[in-house]
Formats: sequence, structure tokens, C-alpha cells
Amino acid sequence: MAMLPMAASLGEDIELSLPVDALLLENIKGVLAIWREWYPELHDVRIHCPVASYQAPRVTRTAAFFSGGIDSYFTIARRLPGNAYGIPVVGELDDLLTVWGFDVGVHDEAQFRPLADKLAESTATMNLNHIIVRTNLRDVVEVFKKRWGSLTFGIGLAFIGFIFEKRFGTVVLGSSYPYGVLMPWGSHPMVDPLFSSSSLKIVHDGASFTRIGKTDIVAGLPEAENSLHVCQAAGTENCSACEKCYRTMIALDILGKKKSFVSAFNWTLYDVEKIKTLYIGGGHAQIFYQEMVGVAQDVGRTDIAAALFAASRRSRMLAPMVYWADWLSRQPVVWQWGIALRALLLSGSIGPRYIRHATKASGLG
Repeated sequence: MAMLPMAASLGEDIELSLPVDALLLENIKGVLAIWREWYPELHDVRIHCPVASYQAPRVTRTAAFFSGGIDSYFTIARRLPGNAYGIPVVGELDDLLTVWGFDVGVHDEAQFRPLADKLAESTATMNLNHIIVRTNLRDVVEVFKKRWGSLTFGIGLAFIGFIFEKRFGTVVLGSSYPYGVLMPWGSHPMVDPLFSSSSLKIVHDGASFTRIGKTDIVAGLPEAENSLHVCQAAGTENCSACEKCYRTMIALDILGKKKSFVSAFNWTLYDVEKIKTLYIGGGHAQIFYQEMVGVAQDVGRTDIAAALFAASRRSRMLAPMVYWADWLSRQPVVWQWGIALRALLLSGSIGPRYIRHATKASGLG
């Protein structure tokens, strides 16, 4: 799993001395075919290894990934027995997996520990087991650093799942985008199930729901009120000022759920007029805001709908220039000009912000 995107990027084969499940090997051919259709620069990969014949699943435990975000809380909510969220129960959960090293850097203990404590408290309240997995995969493998969103997100989670293949029969991944607006992406309903083997089933969950639809369900889950964490700028708490925080705050405002999440966000930083300054790019990020425009209009929040429309229009105008500045920032000699140009273009905008990962190891304990 960890080698596949690296091999496809470099055009090299994989050689293994230990046997690989026959169904997984067959599925990987499908993964590669899809990846190469999406990204023509990738290569086919031949895998040389002994083949293990079919093994009947020996365990029935089910795990889901738990970052504290909307997608993961939604996956949990629809699997809690007797839930009162207006949707049927679709399965059960035994354990929740939180990965240290994917969203928060593997060396960022100060950023990760407070979040982990919140998630552990929430997990205990829901009578589920909480397992933390610490990995340096995104630190040491180049393709996992540079192409996480577009290519390696799903297979990175599957990699974690297979570490526990003797413990779980099913591992659930919360969906990123809904059916109807799908595009090439690292976690995808057509690809994620192909990471399954004969003994471990990987499930892509929730693509029948929009993000604001998921938010509506999660807003009814008491455990999420204090521990909802969507921010990519800080692991300790939601900064309430980046694009992803604002996106979630807007949805909660449209749904009339602000009061339920006073502990999760600093609402003094939120203002409908500020929505107009959001930079949401010109591509797939626009999808979540288009969903919210329709719901805002339906519930009579025309002020939010108008602000979202203004932000979308402004972002589409800026996007080509921002993309060019990003390209310039990756070039030798002139990279500083690209960084300066991007800062100038987005001056005064609410945009994406990311945690600055520590690079010095603090001991893997």
C-alpha cells in the first residue's frame, strides 16, 4: 500500500518476498487503471510476489477513522444504536482510529495532544474504543507529501487499516465529496473499495450526502458540540478564521446551530459580510459553497446566499492568477516572487491555512 503510489510515480515495479492476498492484487490492477486515466503522468506497476489464496475473514470488528471533523462524526452518528438523527442505522462500530502524522505532523506533540484528549473523551462518551496510530509516512515518502489530496489520501488510510488486518474485518473511510460532483481525488468511492482484501473490507461511506447535509446530522450529536475539529491551521482548536473553519461556521449558521457550537468556534470572528472575502479557488472547493447557497435560499438566509455568491465570483476571478503565483513559487530562483505575488493577491482574504509541521523528532513514544 505504501509503495504503490511511489512506484506509479517513479515508473518502477514492486518486488515483495512475502505473499500478498490474491483479491488485493486483482483490485490493485483496477486502482492503477483508474489512477492512470485520471493522471496520465503515472505509470503502470508490475508487482512481483508470492500470491496468497483466499482467506475467509476471521474477525468481525469494525473501525472508522476519526479526526473530529464533519465526515468522521457523520460516519459515527449513523452507526450509533438508536440514533435520533433522522437516518437509519447502517452498521456498527467497535473502534475509532485517529492518525497522528497525517493532518497534524508526526512531531507536533503540542498540536496533537490536546486534540487527542478531546477526541478520546468524546469516544468514551459514545462507548467506543479510541486507538491512536502515529506514522511518519507523510514525512518520509515524497508522493505522500506532495500529492496527499489528489492521489494518496485514500491509500494512506488503507495503509493504516492493513496494519490492523488481524483486528478488523471492516474499516470505514468517510467520504469527501458527494455523488453527482465526483472528480479525481485521493479518496473516491470508485477507488477506496478496491483497497480491500479477502480478509479486510474497506468501505467508502456517506457519498450519498452533501457536506451541509452531513453537518445537519452532526449538529444533532451532543459529543460533537465540544470536540468538533475541522481546522487545518491548528491541531489544538479551531482557529475560526481560516477557510475551512469559516465553511463549517457558515453551514452551522444556515442550519441555526450556532448556539450548540459556542465551545467549538470563536463566533466573535464570524460575520456574514466577511463571507464575501473568502477565497475558495475556482475548482472543487466551490462544490461545498454551491450546496450551501441552495440551502440558505431554502431557509430564507438570503444574506448568506448573496455573500456566498459574491465570494464565489470573486474567487473565480482570482483563481487563475493565484494558480500562476503558486506555479512561480515552485520554480528555482524566482520562487520568492511567487510567494509575494500570492500574498498580494489574497491580501484581505479568508483563505486556507495549514499547520506548520515541526521537523525535529521529539521521540516516538
